[in-house]
Amino acid sequence: MLIEMGQTGNRTLHKASSGYSSPAAEPETLSERKHLREVLSELRDLLEDYAPAWYTEEHHRKVESALHTRKRKH
Repeated sequence: MLIEMGQTGNRTLHKASSGYSSPAAEPETLSERKHLREVLSELRDLLEDYAPAWYTEEHHRKVESALHTRKRKH
């Protein structure tokens, strides 16, 4: 969800579009899979650099597992 502030200070909620038919849908091309892996890697780097209090070792392991699983498949 994207929260947008209007000129009057009212918040408007917008659904973010991923470009896929559903969040669980498999990307159709190698290019799309590569892009998703790059984005996940960038997010991981930001989380590692800024280390928010809620970012636990379990989150770290899940992200690393997802990145390494994707690399092995393709």
